[in-house]
Amino acid sequence: MKIGVIFCACAGQITEKIDFEKLKALITDKVAWFEKFELACSEETQKEIIDLLISRKPDGLIILACSPKNKESVFQSIAQKAGINPYMINIVNIREQVVWVTKDKQEALKKIYALFKGALERLKKQKPLFEKEFPVSDNIMVVGGGIAGLKAALALSRAGRKVYLIERENSLGGKITRYEKLFPDLSCGPCVVHPMIEEVLSSDIELRLNSELKELKGFFGSLFAKVLSKPVYVNPGKCIGCSQCEEVCPVNAIRVESMKLPAVARINPELCLALKGKECNLCIKECPVPDAINFNESENEETIKVNAILWATGFELIDCKAFAELGYGKFKDVYNALEFEEILNSEGPAKGEIITSSGSVPHRIAIIHCVGSLDEDYYPYCSKICCQYAFKFNRVIRQIQPDVEIIHFVKEIVLPGKKAYKLYSQAIKDPLTKVLRYENLKELKIEREDSLIISFKNDKIPCDIVVLCPAIVSDKKIEEVSGVFFTGSVKEPMTIQETITDVMAQVGELLSSFKEKIIRQPFIAKIDYNKCSRCGICLSQCPYRAIESVMGKPEIIEVLCEGCGICVASCPSKAIDIDGYTDEEILSEIEGIVDAIEEVSYGSDFT
Repeated sequence: MKIGVIFCACAGQITEKIDFEKLKALITDKVAWFEKFELACSEETQKEIIDLLISRKPDGLIILACSPKNKESVFQSIAQKAGINPYMINIVNIREQVVWVTKDKQEALKKIYALFKGALERLKKQKPLFEKEFPVSDNIMVVGGGIAGLKAALALSRAGRKVYLIERENSLGGKITRYEKLFPDLSCGPCVVHPMIEEVLSSDIELRLNSELKELKGFFGSLFAKVLSKPVYVNPGKCIGCSQCEEVCPVNAIRVESMKLPAVARINPELCLALKGKECNLCIKECPVPDAINFNESENEETIKVNAILWATGFELIDCKAFAELGYGKFKDVYNALEFEEILNSEGPAKGEIITSSGSVPHRIAIIHCVGSLDEDYYPYCSKICCQYAFKFNRVIRQIQPDVEIIHFVKEIVLPGKKAYKLYSQAIKDPLTKVLRYENLKELKIEREDSLIISFKNDKIPCDIVVLCPAIVSDKKIEEVSGVFFTGSVKEPMTIQETITDVMAQVGELLSSFKEKIIRQPFIAKIDYNKCSRCGICLSQCPYRAIESVMGKPEIIEVLCEGCGICVASCPSKAIDIDGYTDEEILSEIEGIVDAIEEVSYGSDFT
């Protein structure tokens, strides 16, 4: 095997400690040639080395220089341009590992010689390796079927990508379907998402309702998403929401809920006779659309390979039960903002009427801002949209109940943008609306006597209904993975318009970063099935989840393997190896170092 050696003086950093001529005398007879360069990584010197390699045509190359972490890619590129396999190069780090840490010159020379012999013996066992190219899918997954997810799925589908839309509920549209009126202009909330939902249902988008992403592994360009889908029993693409099934169901197990979109029939499995194993198919007989209802659906788990994932799961609200002094969950007529949205909705349980739990018309309604926001004990940031929807409540309440008194308890008032001020302006001009400022939520306490009583400073303010504006929080369970793009209010509180803008920005970023193929280094684990005992230890040890069991046999998912070697070390049968790091190569390197140490009588005079 024809092996050459390149010695880099590193602009004198190495040669000030190492006598090049002495080193050359030790090495020359063990290789085909040995050449010195002052700064091997400089552009001019790189050209010289390429010309040298083209003329000398070595089978392998040893480079005595700095850390491979620093310049390995440079030297591999040099080798490739000279027609030498880049994986037939061994870089010996003599700068950081020897020169910079060894005071005695003789000791440093011995160390370099030992490291060189290790690299030489290893190189003799190496074989040319080649990078592996993996095709990637055009598929993209969108997680979350609210306005952000719908907008993203449609934009990506229109761009020609295959889209999987995953929604954990059995309906689409997210929280916006509860908002009959949106700030700042009181436009229709469901009207915004309904056309999107209709387009999704009539498109090529693969919709998975009642589904969750259970596992995610891989990286941008090659993501493996395990999705668990529970049955919905009614096909949302076929059902026309006619409600004929409701009329014949003997146990009221199927109904069309107008606040859930699409407005199709939904089955309650806990009530349905057929799903309990009893004879009943009245809804199927009555349904005018064939196959719209299917009781044979079952839970399904599938692994979907995608290029990237756009995560659009929206926001959550802090649980107001954390604030015991505010009476949420303890007293009737204390609601959080989402619950109050449903009360105001004409399609909601109260049909848009504002009445107390006792059935009476309220005389005074309190709206408490910043419940958990701007609070160092909970969330120190502003939730941004609360003031706007709180003053929207003010306007809608006034339309429904012209004579009711409204009190806003505020910590701060935040109204960003030109349009946000409009509803606030209408509120403060309203003679039946008051705005009271508090500094700490602990200043407020709600109790019940004949009505709800808010203790504030030295006053006791009777109220019939209290609405809490909770802190908006994102999903904290999300694991950051390469190739997952976060969008919308899962990142931070956003208005609907801001959400749409952010979605389109993320879609643009995703498409512009789209990977058409994946090129990986050849250091990939491989299993010798003649030795493998099928014990499964490697599956549990792999940090990249690149090994899966197929018919009881472990298989490497090559595109996910990072060549870390943990499976090699953990395999009791020694059935796993990695190209470029085989036992033979590593043992040869160790033997080369040991032999060199014995040869130079380590610790004695060495010239």
